[in-house]
Amino acid sequence: MRHWSVVLALVGAGLGSGCIIAAGGGDSNACGSQASFSHVGANDMCYCDAGYTWENPDDETDFDCVLVPGKGSGAAACDEPYSSLFVDECYCDYGYKWCVPDDPNDYTCCLDDAQDSAGGGDDETGDETAGDTGGVEPDPADCTVDNEGVSFCSNTSAMGPEASRYWVCMGGAWVESPAVGDESCIFDGYEFAYGCVDSGTAVEFICGNGPGTACERDSSACDPDGITINYCLYGKLTTDSCTRICMEEGDDMGITYDSGLCDLTTNECFCCDMGQEGCNV
Repeated sequence: MRHWSVVLALVGAGLGSGCIIAAGGGDSNACGSQASFSHVGANDMCYCDAGYTWENPDDETDFDCVLVPGKGSGAAACDEPYSSLFVDECYCDYGYKWCVPDDPNDYTCCLDDAQDSAGGGDDETGDETAGDTGGVEPDPADCTVDNEGVSFCSNTSAMGPEASRYWVCMGGAWVESPAVGDESCIFDGYEFAYGCVDSGTAVEFICGNGPGTACERDSSACDPDGITINYCLYGKLTTDSCTRICMEEGDDMGITYDSGLCDLTTNECFCCDMGQEGCNV
């Protein structure tokens, strides 16, 4: 095994004078660098984020990971173990990858040792640790009547908020409080919390908008309005506006645009400037 960005990881591809923004991709020369989709695991080894696998598995110095793609369409083709249907395509569950990636008719999924969360990876002894996200529980000795109200999150910022757990010290004992994240995010104007992270100085909730229901894969789908994009982030279904993304966040170079549309054929955000053909301003 090889010895961590908010809302969308962005990669641009030209379309006229505009820009397509999609989830995935990126270059790096160190584990966990921006857009590499890799991170340092609990055993100090480098792993791909859940749902990603090594771009160049034979190169021990390449820490870039790529999304494990979907196959086929329709539920009938997605009935093998460790596979799930999302937006009419079949995907391997987190921690797994296609056993035969080049065969479009083979839907079997195999354990992927590139991933270390939600079903894949190795622990320090090399044993399989299916379902282990690397999070930890609070030490009972750290909760006393003198630090009432102190909070604890199972995940570091490097791990991200997915599958995190949150506790509050109450009456000298840690009390797990799973509803606090959603309550905090709703108070701040969002619709749900992906989970919590410990930044090293504070426990923070990562918030999002949309249904917030569980989803299996980083994938996207446009609403018929041609503006709204739905995608899976940190294991929860998220909704955003391509117009907002293009105008406020921009592409992977930080370049913003006058407007943006959700391309119904590619299910990606198409960013454009005023006067460009096909632009909605």
